[in-house]
Amino acid sequence: MSIISIAEQLTIKNIPGILRSALGNFISLMTQRPNKGSPFYILWITTYGCNRKCLHCDWVWSRTSEADLARELNDTEQLQLVEQMCATDAWGVTISGGEPLMLPKIREILRRLKQAGKRVNLCSNGVLLPRFAEELVAIKLDSLTVSMDSFRPEEHDHIRGVPGSFQKSMAGIAAVKKWRGNSKFPKLVIKAVISSKNFREMAQWVEYFHPYADTVEFQPIQNNLVHQIKAGEDSLMFRPEEEGEFRRVMDDLAARWSTFKSPYYQRMADFIFHPGELFDSGGFRCLFLSSFFLEISPYGAVGSCPGHYVLGNVRERTILDIWRDLKTCEYQKKLRSKNNKCLCWTYNTFSNLYLLPLYKHSPWIKDP
Repeated sequence: MSIISIAEQLTIKNIPGILRSALGNFISLMTQRPNKGSPFYILWITTYGCNRKCLHCDWVWSRTSEADLARELNDTEQLQLVEQMCATDAWGVTISGGEPLMLPKIREILRRLKQAGKRVNLCSNGVLLPRFAEELVAIKLDSLTVSMDSFRPEEHDHIRGVPGSFQKSMAGIAAVKKWRGNSKFPKLVIKAVISSKNFREMAQWVEYFHPYADTVEFQPIQNNLVHQIKAGEDSLMFRPEEEGEFRRVMDDLAARWSTFKSPYYQRMADFIFHPGELFDSGGFRCLFLSSFFLEISPYGAVGSCPGHYVLGNVRERTILDIWRDLKTCEYQKKLRSKNNKCLCWTYNTFSNLYLLPLYKHSPWIKDP
């Protein structure tokens, strides 16, 4: 009996759901067969509605008309979807938006996911945190990611499109820290999108926000299926002549803080300035997102690739029915194909570089 066959047998026995989910996803990836289990990670974009108008975000400008927002899952449908998530063996769920704290049922959503034993990450702009901080600590939310566009109040407010945004977000962070006390939950993460405009100040970012958060993270601005910038904001994109300076900034960060020595940061310049070379030389494939990950839109549409919802809708079928469908398997194969040239750079997609050697040696895969 092969290792894969033994592993398939293990997935139907009474092993922890998290391991069962990860193992089932891995088997599906390596054998190219439909997944018999659950997605390992679920990202739910709960709403496109937001109380800010960020310059680099196209969603708030293109998907928040009255008609668009009326199409989103209603309160009852949202709670039904939460029950679907709880019925899976998914290890983690990220609740994002828009601004998810604007949802009338957000307390029930977060509380139920935690009751079901999920690792829950909430993404927020922080403005509404003061009214939710006590409860987020009480339910032991695993992590809270607050997006900040600058450590300078006037610059942050300009990018967010609403005066006073910086002050309100910082008040929200302070409220969480106050209620958290000596607890580890939720982990406080400050996350920033870096662009041609602000990358030179990354060290200052870390210095400023370090007293307020457990970690400071950066994600490069991108324009692909996953992340789109607002039309007309192309000046935010990196220019070839900035490569040397960017690499020096990253070297300085790594010398000062160990977290920036990780491959995610060490290879970030390669992605920004030489994406074709990075992925062609490594034979890059979309492995993690196509095999372990499911995203759900505010309308209930489902996809294996963020922003590309083609697998079905939770208004019509359950998450597990969609995940185990032959159609889903065939689409995942297309994402993994060497003909798929969509490139993105996140913590999740970086996992591809670790999965790739195993994928290439699978006897079931014809075009490694």
